[in-house]
Amino acid sequence: MLNIFCNCGSCGIELYDEKPKLSLFCGCEDCRQATEWGAKNGAKPSSPFAEAIYMRSDIAFVKGRENMKAVQLRKNAKSTRVYCKDCHSILGIDHPNYCNNVFMFFKNYCETNFKLPDKVAAAIYLDDLPPSATHLIPNDIPLLYSFPRDREKFRSIASVRNSFKKPDQPPKGITFLDLIKSMDKIEVLELEKGRQL
Repeated sequence: MLNIFCNCGSCGIELYDEKPKLSLFCGCEDCRQATEWGAKNGAKPSSPFAEAIYMRSDIAFVKGRENMKAVQLRKNAKSTRVYCKDCHSILGIDHPNYCNNVFMFFKNYCETNFKLPDKVAAAIYLDDLPPSATHLIPNDIPLLYSFPRDREKFRSIASVRNSFKKPDQPPKGITFLDLIKSMDKIEVLELEKGRQL
């Protein structure tokens, strides 16, 4: 089985999935603020360009649920992130567009016991990327600057389409959204948009 666990080892999840579904570079402000906030609280240093790895939402076992907290960046946020309370690693992210079929985590912001994808399918939300980081944009993959403008282009990528479709079989365990719902509350950080932490 595959494991995602925090950097200090106090919490993690074991997945039924056999391998990651998809990898994307994300330049969005929310991902940047989420990793900046984690780094400010003791996690690994943040980067302007996060590599998002998508997994099937099917959790076999949760370790240290009491050491996890669900966090939203702002009151009107769509994404909910699960951090370790101790080291502030981000274990995973849920978004309504994932339809409870997949969840996402960031490469290098938590630990894994499995091989991560070699190939990134696309770079997304490039309109949000700071000018000082534009040299990080790879030029050998599809580049998507904003949504909804680039939504059709995004959906036309076969690996994206296959990753976000409804699974053939129901989950054997709980979903990532089930994990979030099992927590006491969602902490809202009220981070200011457009502000570097």
